[in-house]
Amino acid sequence: MAPSGGTRVRKLLWGLWVLMAFSACKKTEEVANPAAQPVGEQAPGAADDAVVAGPYTVTKEKLDAYVGYQRRMLEVYGTMLKGLQNLGALVDAGTPEAMAAAREGLKVVEAKSKAEAEARKEAKLSEADVNGLAEVVTAVISQRQLGRTLQYEEELKKLEALQARLPPEQQQGMAEQVALMRAQVESFQKLSDARRDYGDANVDIVLTREEELIQNYQEMLRVFTGTRR
Repeated sequence: MAPSGGTRVRKLLWGLWVLMAFSACKKTEEVANPAAQPVGEQAPGAADDAVVAGPYTVTKEKLDAYVGYQRRMLEVYGTMLKGLQNLGALVDAGTPEAMAAAREGLKVVEAKSKAEAEARKEAKLSEADVNGLAEVVTAVISQRQLGRTLQYEEELKKLEALQARLPPEQQQGMAEQVALMRAQVESFQKLSDARRDYGDANVDIVLTREEELIQNYQEMLRVFTGTRR
């Protein structure tokens, strides 16, 4: 049996989502895999300054510009995803306009690329800047956010308080557990992994805009989970 019109539209819409996901992560994949090309050489089609030469160097000026770029892209992604949700409603309804609406969805992808380019230009950031900043900022801010979400510091305080109330012999039995929790808290506080991968200087500069970057991070999650007001 030949696929119905609704089925074809759903497949087309699914392909659109895949295309959007690929366009969003392609550059990140290239940055995250420097072994894929010799150091100092440019990937085909890369921007003129997109040279792989170790961790990106974050500066205050670039970071300030990136915070504004993030805010601009939050609006872009919010509009983009809303448009795709509207397409999904048409597809589910199986209306005659569904195929035309799905084709219109391809324009959303084109608009996304154009909006990204315009936002970079407005922020005076190159494509390599955005990719490099995104990699370092994500490494720092995602770990900071995870530490807050898991509330390890609060859990450590509770564990230490419990240990202090126990008899000496039982306190010793909890020592290893407390030490492990303390090491985990210290790792989140000092951002050991990010400092190892990107250097102290990069991490310290990112932390100067920590609160705004965390707000942007949380807002982006709300945009993509559909919980943004």
